[in-house]
Amino acid sequence: MNATPAAAPEHVLEPAERVAAAERIIASAEGPDRDEEVYQAFTNEVAQALQPFALTLDPGERVKCWTAIAELADAHLTEELRLRLPTEKRVRISLAQYRDHALLEAAIAQPAPGFLLEGGRLFARYPGFREEPHGLADEWFEAATERVTVRLARGVRPRYLVWTGVKRADYHLEYSFFVPVEGCGAESVRVGADRLEKGEAPRKRTCVDAAEHPGLDVEAEVAVRAEGALAVVTARVPTAELIGHGAGRWSLRAHLTLRGFTYDLPLKAPRGYFQRHGMPVGLAVEWGAKRSLTVRVDERATWRGLSRLRMLDFRK
Repeated sequence: MNATPAAAPEHVLEPAERVAAAERIIASAEGPDRDEEVYQAFTNEVAQALQPFALTLDPGERVKCWTAIAELADAHLTEELRLRLPTEKRVRISLAQYRDHALLEAAIAQPAPGFLLEGGRLFARYPGFREEPHGLADEWFEAATERVTVRLARGVRPRYLVWTGVKRADYHLEYSFFVPVEGCGAESVRVGADRLEKGEAPRKRTCVDAAEHPGLDVEAEVAVRAEGALAVVTARVPTAELIGHGAGRWSLRAHLTLRGFTYDLPLKAPRGYFQRHGMPVGLAVEWGAKRSLTVRVDERATWRGLSRLRMLDFRK
């Protein structure tokens, strides 16, 4: 879903002023550092003119701005500099230069594109990607070496959460969610739980080199299937492993490994109905800021807690 563009704060330069500033920077750039100064003008000033608040401008003003950016790119944006730009900025600037204003504005309004993992390359599915009749270059949309943490996290959506099993040894917490990456297989996904210290909040989303990631305290069984341009992940966390560590709280998380980066993302509570209390008695899920999920294990769920309850029952 496209977000409603926010109006620019009073202290922020208007898009036309940003483009004019870029023109001045490029006009004065010279010597061995010229290419770097041109690059900085595009990645800073021009890219700022293509932020979502620009969509609140009068249509005529937008056309003038988009045209000025196209002419600036025609004159100064080499292919080498284009490919250095981060994907989101590269797509917007390239679409402005392509002069399809409807496509450009759709891309600006897209806060969370899906992705395509293909042959070891990762492409952001902004409007125009492999769409006929445009024939735009794949390289415009490729996230070659950058980290895409925020855009990836925005596209991860919960499906459901249930507790399964008949006997204590078979109890699992089953959680399913969408991953916005076509071509993402089971080898790229790990799900599980990390134990939290008393009073500790779940970690925020992070991204590190895959070889440096420490893994999860408890791992789930994971199944992944394709559904159109999405991957559907279903994970089953064995509750016996959580209980075996005694009473405490756990952060439910997904680790997605793409192109040598591992994205560590806290999983979120579904917004519809889901089972809050689990099996055995004493297990429950809770959520906090931004609906990040935690699993609570209290003494009733542990063998020690059960033994204590049985002893109290016997004394009665």
